[in-house]
Amino acid sequence: MTRVERILTILLVILLVAVVVMAVLFWLRPGGGNPAGNSIGVGLEPTSVFQGQTAQVAFASAQAAARGWQPDAQLLKATATWPQGTGRDKLIQGESTWNFTFYAPASQSIAVITITDGQASLDSTKTLSEPIVPAPLDITGWQLDSRAAIQRMLAAGGDSFLSSASYTILTVALTTSNESQRIEWLISLLATQSGSAYTMRIDATTGEILEIIQSP
Repeated sequence: MTRVERILTILLVILLVAVVVMAVLFWLRPGGGNPAGNSIGVGLEPTSVFQGQTAQVAFASAQAAARGWQPDAQLLKATATWPQGTGRDKLIQGESTWNFTFYAPASQSIAVITITDGQASLDSTKTLSEPIVPAPLDITGWQLDSRAAIQRMLAAGGDSFLSSASYTILTVALTTSNESQRIEWLISLLATQSGSAYTMRIDATTGEILEIIQSP
């Protein structure tokens, strides 16, 4: 792994942890997702509000919406979060509400499209000051769906982390633009009580485990 790749990986891990911290803070704030005032990690179970999908199933709807936004739209990344208390039987399904970020080279703009209950919504758009380098890879190289990626992570140490942590939050990101020239999954389990994390990089084309990061 090159120095640039390692820096990009660390930055993406930090981004995922930041998302998790924001979710935890939401639960902790008065009246915010924790009306009874319970402490995090004590008897909390996630409430299933939306019907989730795997990333590749949700991508079909997202791609159609993206092409309606810009005909040259290319997938840049996809992200999803499974809330604290989600059981293993739910995690291994790889189904969630997904946020897809698309990049349109001609207009140098990006758009975020959310898929909820199979329905696509265009959440935001932004014009960039310069092109994204490296450009997103051809999405036909994306072979490993979120279900298979999460199952691979659990089988390669994630299950042990789950059994040792009372409550965890799972964050998943698929990236198509990076120095490694691979389409990659970055999957992270965060133990909300101890703050420890188990993160894995997986090649989304071959299924190869590229890196495992445990902290602290």
